[in-house]
Amino acid sequence: MKKIQKITKLTLSVLAASLSFAAGANAWGPDRQTFTMEEPASYPTFNSITNNPTIGDERDFVRVGEIHSDVTDLKDEIEIIPGKQYLVYIYFHNNASSTYNDSAHNNAGVALGTRMSTAFPTVLAAGEKGTVSATITADNSNPHAVWDEAYFTTKTSKVLLNYVAGSAKIYNDWGANNSTMPSSLFTETGSLLGLNALNGVVPGCEEYHGVVTYVVEAKELAGTVTKTADKTNLAPGEEVEFTLTIKNAGDTALTNATIKDSMPDGLTLVPGSVRLSANESTTEDTLSDNIVDTGYNLGYLNTGNTVYIKYRAKAGEDFDCTGKTLKNTATLTYDSEVASGDSDTASSEVTVKKTDGCAIPEEQLPDKIVETGPLEIVLAIVIVLAIAGAGFYFWRTHRTLKNVEDKVSGKDGKDIKTGEDSSQKE
Repeated sequence: MKKIQKITKLTLSVLAASLSFAAGANAWGPDRQTFTMEEPASYPTFNSITNNPTIGDERDFVRVGEIHSDVTDLKDEIEIIPGKQYLVYIYFHNNASSTYNDSAHNNAGVALGTRMSTAFPTVLAAGEKGTVSATITADNSNPHAVWDEAYFTTKTSKVLLNYVAGSAKIYNDWGANNSTMPSSLFTETGSLLGLNALNGVVPGCEEYHGVVTYVVEAKELAGTVTKTADKTNLAPGEEVEFTLTIKNAGDTALTNATIKDSMPDGLTLVPGSVRLSANESTTEDTLSDNIVDTGYNLGYLNTGNTVYIKYRAKAGEDFDCTGKTLKNTATLTYDSEVASGDSDTASSEVTVKKTDGCAIPEEQLPDKIVETGPLEIVLAIVIVLAIAGAGFYFWRTHRTLKNVEDKVSGKDGKDIKTGEDSSQKE
């Protein structure tokens, strides 16, 4: 246990992080005889002890984790995020008892020609699971090879994983400690392991175990194109201006970035109208008319850079009053240093419609006057007479009340008691 703790501290001194282990269901192989720390093997065999005090079951010997300044949690599967770095941790241990390392036992417990190879995914699409694998072999081990896997997943559109140059190291308590592993580590053949030198010699026993680690960095691969039009409704013969915005929205450079637009029947490119500008520049360069033919290879597009392409298109004359909607689509394709064949598309629509000389649509006409027949006429007369009668009745009632009012007030010229004409009295 003492040696294992020391190796962990050595790893910490390089990564400035402590390590915690979380074992889980994992893909390892092959099926093989297992041992314990109390009862090791009598021959060279790797990573077959089930109660290792550091990592538990040694068959699960590949772990991955996001690097933090305080704690790097090592797991069998993690979600990666662009812009962060991840540690790949590979444990190796010859499980032979130290009893068989001496000459009295013909060094029967010493593994010879011990090698390790590893691989990791370089590109991950959203929802995809990428395998981080490692294989340990020895000329005289049984089984000859053991292997294990851990996994990277991502929710980002597309992620690139780059090896951080020079980060592959071996850690043990011997002369080879902190040595940089050669690039052959990432080949099928692999690179040699060892104690004082990388010579493939690994004796049996816990004190001779070791760890190989390396770092990968996640970067997002994201080229985007958007498309807008300065108007969406055109008359026959009228022009529209389209704007294509091509952007590197990821954090790794795009290479071989190519943009091409389509032109539907009914629209034609206005010759000489294609212009290009970049980033915040107001200067526009005139391009050839190939935007709707072969397109343009923009070449290298660095992180955060944006290119604008504008051009005009003219509507044809052969459109009727019902109109027609025309759709055209721009396509951006691009590569990167480790991936190719990626793309993005954007579309816009314009409606071309004739307006001159077109009949007013029925839905825009005023409401029709209701046609009348004999019955409707009779009903109308009755209604008019009723209104007139009501008016006459109202007038007559009003007149009667007025006469009464005049008599009470004496305004009619007669004495209300005698009935004589009061207007003649002095």
